[in-house]
Amino acid sequence: MSRQGSGEATDMVRSPTSPVALALCALSAIMVVLSLVSEGNAFSDSWWLVAFAVWLLVWGVLRSMTRGVAERPLKGLDERERGLRDRVSFIGYQCAVGAGMAVVLLMVVFQNEPGMIERMPALLTTLMLTSSALPSIILGLSGAGVGDAEADHDE
Repeated sequence: MSRQGSGEATDMVRSPTSPVALALCALSAIMVVLSLVSEGNAFSDSWWLVAFAVWLLVWGVLRSMTRGVAERPLKGLDERERGLRDRVSFIGYQCAVGAGMAVVLLMVVFQNEPGMIERMPALLTTLMLTSSALPSIILGLSGAGVGDAEADHDE
């Protein structure tokens, strides 16, 4: 069945992966806040650790729902999936570079504040995890790769 006439915005709302992708974004934001407001190292903060465990679970679900297109080797992908994977992986890579630079800049700015420097490992971990999951998040928000394989085989 064709989706002609439906806008991309309505497709995004109908995608079953959108709520999972949005939940992962919200968890990432919560983890950033927790890593910045924790007393000392966030790795010893129980709220950050709980958020981390839930984040891993939600990411696993999202990765499964998007069929792991963003993480699979090229040999297991068709031409359309390769194009999707390349686009979203490049965005994730750029975000990882930007996140690393942001943490380094924060470390330079706050170099005389040991409490803030102590929080940087958890912030870097959170930002790198989010950057690595960004390809799956983008696929989840767009709905691309979900159920498309079955539609392609039917035609």
